[in-house]
Amino acid sequence: MSYPLPPHLERSVRISWHITSWCNYSCDYCPVLVFHKRSKNGDKRNHAFDHYSAEQWLEAFETKFDEQDILLRITGGEPFLDRENFRKILLGVLAMPQWSIQIDTNGSWDPEYFREVPKDKLGLNIAFHPHMVSFDAFYKRINQIRDHGFHIGMLNFVLAPENLEEFGKRLERVERDGFFVNLSPMNPTGTYLSRSQRSEEEIALIEKYNMPVDVKYKVVRPKIKDKLCYHPAISYYMLFDGRIQVHCLDDTYQNLFTDGPPPRPREAIGCRYNECIACTEMYRAIAEEPLYERPLSLYHRGEYIEEVKAFREQQRRRERLSKLPIIGSFLKAPPSMREQLAAPVRKPDLLPVEALKPALPSAPIFGALDSTAPVQAYARDRIYLAGWAASSRFGAPLEQVRLTLNGDELGRIENFYPRPDVSVSYQRQELEQSGWRTMVWVPALSLGQYSIEVEGVAPDGTRGSLGVIPLEIVG
Repeated sequence: MSYPLPPHLERSVRISWHITSWCNYSCDYCPVLVFHKRSKNGDKRNHAFDHYSAEQWLEAFETKFDEQDILLRITGGEPFLDRENFRKILLGVLAMPQWSIQIDTNGSWDPEYFREVPKDKLGLNIAFHPHMVSFDAFYKRINQIRDHGFHIGMLNFVLAPENLEEFGKRLERVERDGFFVNLSPMNPTGTYLSRSQRSEEEIALIEKYNMPVDVKYKVVRPKIKDKLCYHPAISYYMLFDGRIQVHCLDDTYQNLFTDGPPPRPREAIGCRYNECIACTEMYRAIAEEPLYERPLSLYHRGEYIEEVKAFREQQRRRERLSKLPIIGSFLKAPPSMREQLAAPVRKPDLLPVEALKPALPSAPIFGALDSTAPVQAYARDRIYLAGWAASSRFGAPLEQVRLTLNGDELGRIENFYPRPDVSVSYQRQELEQSGWRTMVWVPALSLGQYSIEVEGVAPDGTRGSLGVIPLEIVG
């Protein structure tokens, strides 16, 4: 069955612009490989204004897109760090009548510097990161931002394990003061790349504050390969260096400045991924999604807020009615997504496995690194590391994998993900949950060569080396 793009969206487009990897925060649950400053030697870094001037970007926006409704979502890193150039971008884009802007930010900037920026087509999504800033300092700043006329569409709380307590403590006050709070389930990323399961507390909060369609794709994560979806028909993804692609269509980029944007399909097309990467505007564009019945739209931020507000009010009304003696007995509890979740990974029993199938390596801890090639990085930036590890006595998962540099702990992995290749290689099902991957922060090291030591720890405390990863600090 064919699903052509609805006529009201034929001249509309959403552009997600990853403008920078600069950030003044370093959250464990963030996927961004953070760059903190411009290179002294003039190397191009992961920032839009290191590749093209603000004036060049504005000219490209004005001449390369002819749609009548253009939603520019700007993400990072922290977009507001380069104040002068970013102010030029905001002033220039917002002067174009067909453009509107949404910005994801941590709110750490001075709104006074952006006083002259028009606010009527500009919305902010401000995230609170408790380990980076105190709530009092954060709340003072967002009120200053609101007092300067900015529209704060939502305050975003990421449900990382370390943030659970802060969310419960702050929610009532923030909502009472008129802010919309978005409870964002944390995807496996950053330090938590191997994490595939959530606590009961997390799931209960997610189901209470998020619509069923959001819970489905952010928590249950159903298989969607080949499902027809409109998202590529209305969306581009653009990088800081001018590369642009049709969102989700394939891995092909072209340069906006020299080649213009690539053509988008004019109908819903089959998804190429096994799972949706869990952005709200993406899975709401799936053509036959029974949990979402609203008309397809460009999905300005306010639409999501109104949807969730209506859902939460419905939830509160149901709770009030459930307490009434007669009516409450007739109310059925809304269906829970928990029963669709995969069963928790069983921790291994402390029982020897030597007698099972072919012999395992004699070392108590064994495994491999996905790559032993030298990793190049800048000081105080982030690197990606991965491998697998198991115990010849207890199988997998291990208790943890530890990463050390110069004797100091660089990172620790306590969540593991399936590696069927390992279990097949050794003919041992108990070795499947052996994969690990993570992103770790590099200290403020001087230029030179270093070594990251990788160590596995078994359930009984036994330790063993898994190898060494060479690290070269280049700037």
